[in-house]
Amino acid sequence: MITDPPSFHAVVVMLIALIALALYSRPGIPVATTSLALLVSLPLLFVLAPLKTVHGVLDPTIFFSGFANAALVAVVALMVAGAAIVHTGALEPLGRALSRVWNWAPPLAFLLVLLVTAVLSAFVNDTPLVVLLIPLLTGIATRTNRPVSRMLMPLGFAALMGGMATTIGTSTNLVVVSVAQSLGLPPMGIFHFALPAAIASSVGMLYLWLVAPRLLPIKPSLIGERSPRIFSATLRIPENSPAAGKTLSAIRKETGDMRVLQVLRGSDQLVPFPDLEIRANDGLLVRDFSDKLKEYEQALKATLSSGGMAVSEENPLRNDDQQLAEVVVMPNASLSGRTLEDSRFTSRYDLLPLGIYRLGVSLKTDAIEKTRLRNGDVVLVQGARDRIDALRSSGELTLLDATTDLPRTGKAPIATLIMLGIVLPVALNWAPVAVTAPVGVLLMIVTGCIEWRQVGSAVNGSVILLITAGIALSIALTRTGAAGFLAHAFLALTTGLPPTMLLALILFFVALLGNVASHTTGALIGAPIAVSIARGLHLSPEPFVLAVLFGANLGYATPMAYQTNVLTMNAAGYTFRDFFRVGLPLLLLMGCLISWLLPRFFPF
Repeated sequence: MITDPPSFHAVVVMLIALIALALYSRPGIPVATTSLALLVSLPLLFVLAPLKTVHGVLDPTIFFSGFANAALVAVVALMVAGAAIVHTGALEPLGRALSRVWNWAPPLAFLLVLLVTAVLSAFVNDTPLVVLLIPLLTGIATRTNRPVSRMLMPLGFAALMGGMATTIGTSTNLVVVSVAQSLGLPPMGIFHFALPAAIASSVGMLYLWLVAPRLLPIKPSLIGERSPRIFSATLRIPENSPAAGKTLSAIRKETGDMRVLQVLRGSDQLVPFPDLEIRANDGLLVRDFSDKLKEYEQALKATLSSGGMAVSEENPLRNDDQQLAEVVVMPNASLSGRTLEDSRFTSRYDLLPLGIYRLGVSLKTDAIEKTRLRNGDVVLVQGARDRIDALRSSGELTLLDATTDLPRTGKAPIATLIMLGIVLPVALNWAPVAVTAPVGVLLMIVTGCIEWRQVGSAVNGSVILLITAGIALSIALTRTGAAGFLAHAFLALTTGLPPTMLLALILFFVALLGNVASHTTGALIGAPIAVSIARGLHLSPEPFVLAVLFGANLGYATPMAYQTNVLTMNAAGYTFRDFFRVGLPLLLLMGCLISWLLPRFFPF
């Protein structure tokens, strides 16, 4: 039977959708530009050519409703909450533990992260889970000098795989199960379809572990970049340090291969043999990146010292708003040819020098303040934000663009508790994430885990426009009948096909809708169509409904397909082409496997 032709509005909307997808795939065109073009063109279309419905003329402003959508509220709030976790350093202990595993067996450690993510996402909402894991993986990538861009997309896809295994794994699953029950199907238990999902996901995990990282480009992390300079500095070991009484080799394993150049014990300079036992009050002369120096300080409960004076002893450094900055010695600067002690650097600027970088030279000295500085030297300093800002604005010294906020470690337990307060009510179905996440953000701001200036930098405007554009496109496809036309055309073209082939086509059709419009749209449109097809062929509707459910979860080919894709795109700087190159093969692989498995577990 030939379906009715699409309306004028449906044709135009389908053309707009195709043009938008083509523009999204062009790396030279910003995602925000294409998204804004969608948000402008759709309401303009219905202003110039109004659409009459049974409820009256369609209001063109409905396409802006995405800005008030619960999904957008949740994603934005979770971005801020994730930034607070980063700023407080709440995941640093776990990150250091995983770093040690990563140093021992990186491939196995990465597989472990993927498996744990999949298992947790079967019971916990995917979005907050990915928000928690993104900064953790970013920290591991930084410590182990590995590209985070080859980890985050597999992480997000692993969460999607785990989420499709239970009825509570994703909101899409709940939608499909609810629609199916309303159409007369029996209720489904929480693990009703877990076994075929687990079998297919095990093959998908191998793809994410072995193949996907090789297909992804190497890109710098957008969450934060370390300075390329390596500084010489001294770590003083107090009596309560976990390093006291341990051998140097044991300490290096605990810190992820910390590079120790000398051990300073009183007036002696000891060779750093692996079996050398470290004592209280020893000084460890180390060379590393500035962020890693601070990590070592925290892990060993040591103090970065300068001229025998520890950071914690300086009153100007007692406030919580601390930064690291790099001061370069220019030829005409007052520091050139002088020592920091002679220039009274610490008392003059209220900044404490922690290390010195000199090109091609390893400075083996504990007396940083007594080292005569040369042109081109870079001094790593720590101090209050207002003091560093004042130094930059005065123009007296030259600061490099490597200033970084130090983690507010005292707030880490609070940030962790608040994040648990966001996730647990969602996991237990007590409250939606769109409610818990904003409440958590408010608590993090009130408790000082994050500041308003950091809130602004945590939210990405491109992400907001991408989500709202996807919602607008979904509304247009549904309201104009374009989605219905595509569904009916699908029915007309598949008449007479074997049930297994028909099931596969339904799955891939819903997956297409999910990647182009939204997974919820694919589920809502696909579920009743699947039941109608099964009953018309006198077959069990259960495998067809589950094909809709799994197809709606295969959101791998575009970033707009699922919220977690948007989060990883924001964190790693992926493009539409990256998702298409890695996600499309995975979608085809998972779709074929599930289409083959469903009839074996749920006969026609």
